[in-house]
Amino acid sequence: MRSRSNSLLEALAAFTADDARLIEEYDRQFRALKRLYASVNDPELFLKLVVLNALLSYQLSMRGEEYWEKFSDFFSSGRGLEEFPEFLRLYNRRFIGAKLKRFEKALRCVEELFKEGVEPLAEDLSAFVGRLATCMGQKESAKTVVFAAKMFLYGYRVAFGREPHGIEGVEIPLDSRLSKLLPSVKGWRELAEVVGIPPVHLDAVVWVPMGMSPAEVKSLPLPLRSKVERLLEVLKGLRSR
Repeated sequence: MRSRSNSLLEALAAFTADDARLIEEYDRQFRALKRLYASVNDPELFLKLVVLNALLSYQLSMRGEEYWEKFSDFFSSGRGLEEFPEFLRLYNRRFIGAKLKRFEKALRCVEELFKEGVEPLAEDLSAFVGRLATCMGQKESAKTVVFAAKMFLYGYRVAFGREPHGIEGVEIPLDSRLSKLLPSVKGWRELAEVVGIPPVHLDAVVWVPMGMSPAEVKSLPLPLRSKVERLLEVLKGLRSR
């Protein structure tokens, strides 16, 4: 485990927090949200949709990037919260009965969270996580809960051009791609503290390049491209162990 952490550390130490934010701009999920907001143009409805979808983004039948693009396309046509079950039946059918029940609970939680509007939620993303976890009956480190916070961060940036406060306390959304590299939230937290990039941003530094094609990597500006290429070499070595 220590050797894995060290090799990751060496590659990640080259990145800055600004690099992480730039990589996020290349995330297909981020770009899907930009397209959606251009159509919805209502920050509160937009962010409610984003948080709801994040809470239901598990056991997908397609890659996450593609799923968020389907989400963007579906809701860009003027559909509202009440049509979310239709979207699930079309694009998120695994365990659909359980997901429809979870949707009802998630919708109640989202309506409660947004009761005072968007801006109070952006004052402390860590508090957002705590309130959402309590309402959903999950741990604050639960993957869908912290993923909802990450996607709220993305959506807030898209809508307002700035980040929420309090992102440092939000854990990394530990999915299967990341857990094969380091299996614990604690391990990623320790790594993030050493390299000086909050876990919710470090997620993008690792996760986004892993889903990029060679052509997409080559499209990155220098010197970011060189850092990403080095990181991908390290990740390839770790995954082959």
